[in-house]
Amino acid sequence: MLRLFDFPDANITNSKRSQTTVPQQQLFVLNSPFMIAQAKAFAARVLQEHPDSQESRIDHAFRLAYGRHSSKAEMELAKSYLVIEETEKNQLTRWERFAQAILAANEFMYLD
Repeated sequence: MLRLFDFPDANITNSKRSQTTVPQQQLFVLNSPFMIAQAKAFAARVLQEHPDSQESRIDHAFRLAYGRHSSKAEMELAKSYLVIEETEKNQLTRWERFAQAILAANEFMYLD
C-alpha cells in the first residue's frame, strides 16, 4: 500500500518528494474496505435525513460532501443513475454506489 502512494525509499536522500497519480491509487480508494464502509454510512445518513424525495436526497449529498448545491446537470445525471434497475447482485445498493462515487471524486479529495 505504501508503494502505491509513493512512500519514499528510506535508503535514498531526496530534497523533494515526487508526486504521481496513477489509476491504482483511485482503484484503491474505490475498492478499499474503509471507503466501502464510508459509502454505506454516507448513503444511510442521506436516506435517513431526507426520506421525502430523491431530489432532496441528491442535493443533500452534494451539500454534505462538497459544501454546495448540486448543479442542474449533476442532478439530472444522478437521477438517471439512481433509477436504473438492478440486473445483477452487488454488495452495494444503488445509493451506496452513488455515495461511493461522490466520496471518490476529486472535488471531495482536494481543496482548491
